[in-house]
Amino acid sequence: MTRKARLVSVACSLVVLSAVATASQRKTDANVTNKYKAIEIVRFEAKEGVQMPPNYQITLTEELVKQMQNTMRFTEVLREGETPVEASTRALKLVGTVVEFEAGSRAKRYLIGFGAGKTKIVAHIKFLDRANGDVLFEDDVDGKVIMGKMGGDSIGATRGLAKEVAKVVREQFFK
Repeated sequence: MTRKARLVSVACSLVVLSAVATASQRKTDANVTNKYKAIEIVRFEAKEGVQMPPNYQITLTEELVKQMQNTMRFTEVLREGETPVEASTRALKLVGTVVEFEAGSRAKRYLIGFGAGKTKIVAHIKFLDRANGDVLFEDDVDGKVIMGKMGGDSIGATRGLAKEVAKVVREQFFK
C-alpha cells in the first residue's frame, strides 16, 4: 500500500469514527430532549478571588429566571429552594460559578468606544437532573456590555449572560 493510500485510509477511518462519536452524542442528547418541564435556578456564587458585587448576583438570578421564562419551554421556573407544584414534574437544576468579572467603565465605553471599558461576566454553568443530581451538561458562558445608550449600564452584562444560558437550554434540552 502506498503512503498516499495509507493516508487516505486513515483519513476515512477518522471521518467514520467522528460520525460514530457524533451519532452517539446525539443519542445521549435525545435522552434529555424535551424531558424537563421545570427548572430551578440556584444563585450563582463567585469563584474565590472574583470580586462581583452582591447586587450583580441578585440581578443575575432575576435575569436568569426571566430568560428561562422567555424560552417558553418550562411550565415552572423556580428559584432556589422552591418545589414544582406537582412532585412528579421532571426538573432541571441550574447552578453556576462566576469565574471572571470585569467591572468595566461606562465612561470609557461612551467616550472611547471600540470595546474600551467593556463589562464582562464569565460563568461556569451546570445543568443537573434535580431528582438525582446527575450532571447533564456543563460549559462556560459569558455576558458583556460593550456599548449602549450613554455607554450602557454595566449591570446589563447579567442580562447578556442570562440570554446565553437560555440559548444553551434551547440547544441542549429542546431541539
